[in-house]
Amino acid sequence: MARFRSFRAVLLGGLFSLGLGACDTPMATGRIAPEGGPQLATVPAKGTASTLDVASWNIEWFGSTTNGPANETLQASNSRDIIGGTDADIWGVAEIVDQAAWNSLESQLTGYTGFLASESHVTSGSTYYGSTEQKVGILYKSSIATLLGAKIILTAYDADFAGRPPLEVKLRVTLNGVTEDIVVIVLHAKAFNDDASWQKRLNASNALKSYLDTTYPTQKVIVVGDWNDDVDTSITAGKPSPYQNFVDDGADYAFPTRALSLAGSSSTVSYSDMIDHHLNTNEFTAAYVSSSAEVYRVDTYVADYANTTSDHYPVLSRYTFGSGGGTTPSVTVTAPNGGESYAGGSSKSITWTAANVANVKVEYTLDGTAWTTLTSSTAASAGSYTWTVPNTATTAAKVRVTDASSATVTDASDAAFTITVSSTPAQVILNEILANEAGSNVAGEFVELVNVGGTSISIAGWTISDATGVRHTFAAGTTLAAGKAIVVYGASSGIPAGSTNAVGASTAQLNLANGGDSVILKDGSGVTKASYTYSSSLSGTDGVSMNRSPDASATGTWVLHTSISTLQSSGGKRANGTAF
Repeated sequence: MARFRSFRAVLLGGLFSLGLGACDTPMATGRIAPEGGPQLATVPAKGTASTLDVASWNIEWFGSTTNGPANETLQASNSRDIIGGTDADIWGVAEIVDQAAWNSLESQLTGYTGFLASESHVTSGSTYYGSTEQKVGILYKSSIATLLGAKIILTAYDADFAGRPPLEVKLRVTLNGVTEDIVVIVLHAKAFNDDASWQKRLNASNALKSYLDTTYPTQKVIVVGDWNDDVDTSITAGKPSPYQNFVDDGADYAFPTRALSLAGSSSTVSYSDMIDHHLNTNEFTAAYVSSSAEVYRVDTYVADYANTTSDHYPVLSRYTFGSGGGTTPSVTVTAPNGGESYAGGSSKSITWTAANVANVKVEYTLDGTAWTTLTSSTAASAGSYTWTVPNTATTAAKVRVTDASSATVTDASDAAFTITVSSTPAQVILNEILANEAGSNVAGEFVELVNVGGTSISIAGWTISDATGVRHTFAAGTTLAAGKAIVVYGASSGIPAGSTNAVGASTAQLNLANGGDSVILKDGSGVTKASYTYSSSLSGTDGVSMNRSPDASATGTWVLHTSISTLQSSGGKRANGTAF
């Protein structure tokens, strides 16, 4: 599904310049909210008795009479019906303005208790949240959870959180005969798609990760709320996700909602991005019910939802707890599931749902008979796998996802999809240069080429030179497929173990100067195909490469690799460490 990010960025910028960016206008005039009326909407339950069901929801300007939905009585009734009907065990909420309106809502939700960040029993709450500001809060079922403590955290980064530092809540949960303490953090990040706002989200993300790494290295922690950005790539044009630091640390953290981003889901009424997320520590991820994360489209049940209730949809995730959760394994392919048309060489996501399966094998076929393995084992809980579509025309393509430990638990696309071969010519660019190798072994210097065109190309006889002379000539038979990369290292000894798209320089050196140099790519006839002259500002740090931004873009600017990724370099891979 196309995401049309550039259009969204322009649209958002226009709206925000008109003052329509509600998330970052925290002050509002509230009034005593009226009591909710009779039930107006019947919302089907999503919670189950045997699982811990977590929800987050930005309830647009709740309780404000000057912003958000105009009819506060109707908004309150719809909010009550949605929360009560969904039947989640824990709700993290954002954009609550009026305390009295909140008290009224809470009183109508039988079995729930909760509080806002500004309330007296939240440590530092009233210091950072005023009576007329947008506030985060929490609701939980008193039958399964008791409060151990609550406080405002990361107050030193108040400005980076747009004046809304996160609310941390410790709960003791008893479910299925098991009692365990968990930590729930509710946040409402800085809004808007300008560079300054992106930088604040990045600062906040780094602060949050450092806090979690240090404070809760082995605890079950879930962070929920309105993150105001996506976790695949940023809503800010040309920027990576500000939360890439968590994505890259897959051993310790996971966004179960990232699968929704990759599938093209949206968590708001008007825009195409997934900006409301759930983040788990690995201890919480172990209990995650595979593929349970979802955007709950309650607009199906609430009339004129966008105008009467909120501009965000609730986001849900589910976790096993104690003996609950069921035992029957299952896998279901959700995309591509038949009828799609993909361009050869493009990057697409294979998505699935799974239950009680640890790892899955992912395959594809171009003829319905012969199957090619993309990965023999990847976490089933990820719910998605990004692949480069083969540059082979076919109308009979399918994908298949199988339990890695049981071939009988499997599912394939319901019908065939089409792969079209692009007529776009090949275009080979310089994408990454490591002039200042880690340590002192110059064999580790490298130059990465990427074919950003639509067809493969022979690069036999092509050369790579520095300002002094030719350093490498590509061997006969060397081709570079569409969307793929090849890396030339200073010498074969510098090629990392396991690299399959790398060669050593034919002269056994690249001799790239740390103080500045040129890299020139020429074809076999001596025609310059790409070149770049860099300064010491991009080559002055040991082990840190220079890379195109955006990554693999023919028009991208050159930046330090660490400005677009948590990795110092990524020779032969995308800047985020994934395969081309």
